Amino acid sequence: MKSFPTLLIFFLGSLLFSSHNLWSQTPINLKTNDFVTTTIFFPSNIKKVVAPAANFKFSYENDSNIGLLKGGKGRPSNLLVITEQGYIYSFALSYAEEVPEFSFILTTDQAISRTIASNIESSEKPKNVIKPSDTSNKEAKEESVENEAVRGDLDDTESTLKEIDNPVQKEKNIKQDPTVENTADMGDEDLYDVDREEYYRIYCENNYLQKTVFKRSFRQNKKIALRLNNILVDRNEKYFVVQIENNSKRTYNIAGLSFFKKSKVGQLEKIMNPLYTFNLQENIDPDGINEVVYVFKNFNISAREKISVVLAETNSDNLVILPLDYLLINSPSN
Repeated sequence: MKSFPTLLIFFLGSLLFSSHNLWSQTPINLKTNDFVTTTIFFPSNIKKVVAPAANFKFSYENDSNIGLLKGGKGRPSNLLVITEQGYIYSFALSYAEEVPEFSFILTTDQAISRTIASNIESSEKPKNVIKPSDTSNKEAKEESVENEAVRGDLDDTESTLKEIDNPVQKEKNIKQDPTVENTADMGDEDLYDVDREEYYRIYCENNYLQKTVFKRSFRQNKKIALRLNNILVDRNEKYFVVQIENNSKRTYNIAGLSFFKKSKVGQLEKIMNPLYTFNLQENIDPDGINEVVYVFKNFNISAREKISVVLAETNSDNLVILPLDYLLINSPSN
């Protein structure tokens, strides 16, 4: 029989190898169109979905592990699905006239991450079953003590691996009294509550390439154009999808893109501090476009108030100012 240290090393190596394979995956590429319904089977029921752009539609029923996907013509987008077990699946969606595959059966090693610590199945733990029918009480006690020691060592190993897989939980454990057992059910935690900035990033990535909704929200200064493409509301936040166009033949260097609020006539404008900024570039190539998303706490303004988006160029006094009235601000597209 193999010695305990050998078994422990083999056990640790297997788990670490599995973890490496699990978190090294790239998004899954899916091609879809209006005429074909692509069916996706997940290892467990779907808990949370970060929706893709408007030209793609992902639907599922409660307490189901089956998702249905359709797509229309338009720019590529992203889809994020979180299962009840906490596995996070990322998909790169694109429209295609012909769809090569109609169904996908996913496994846990295709997930890009996990929101909760991995649970080692009870079948992997050594079973402490003693049948002393043909042994003495002394031998049974010795075997029981040895099995308890093995179980204790493996439990410690399991706890260490959980902290490696879940740095968020590790940080929480450091702040808590180490003598107090944490019995909370991590499976009920939402990515929005666990990592708010990561939630913003994923939502912005899934929506920053949407088609322009507000056709008239457009200002241009010397071939540099600033456009408001969309306003979205999700949870407690409001997302401003802005597009910067460089229609000149030179590189445009961005000094800053800022939002200002003016409450009354004659009152100075106050800068608005975003919760998160997505995809703002330092420079834009000639004939290039930069789509940006600014995230603020959800708000509405009165008819006397005004929001202005100001684009500034490096080493220049040239500004592009885009005013937004209260009707736009208070009427998001979703």
